[in-house]
Amino acid sequence: MSEIEKLKAQNAELSDRIAKLEEAAKPAKPVEWTWQKPDYTANARMPDSVLREMLAAVPESVMRELRSDARKPNPITQASSSPLTTSSSTQPQPTQRGTGWRDEIPLGPPPGIEHCDRMLDAQDAKDRAELIERELKLAKDRRG
Repeated sequence: MSEIEKLKAQNAELSDRIAKLEEAAKPAKPVEWTWQKPDYTANARMPDSVLREMLAAVPESVMRELRSDARKPNPITQASSSPLTTSSSTQPQPTQRGTGWRDEIPLGPPPGIEHCDRMLDAQDAKDRAELIERELKLAKDRRG
């Protein structure tokens, strides 16, 4: 084997070794991780015997009443037609819900303030009369 062939073989070995080292030096791919809210009821099961006992405990008349209540329209949230009811002519008109805002109140004095104004005017008149009497008495005392 000639020296050139030896060098070519050594070069091929080194190239393979460099490729393996570069592959090993590459950072690992990041693992994708997504968080999901746990479903605590996913494996919740009721034994068949308990379910049978629960069904036996509720009389058929109560179940009939519950079903009829479920089919009654709700006047607040009921739309114009319901899949549970058969006749729309017997349905009451749905109640209109408010917006939660009060009607606008115009600016002005609060109700009943006119009574307070009259009481204060009367007291002001009394105070003014007393002040005039006091000043007249003081002026009289100074003169006399």
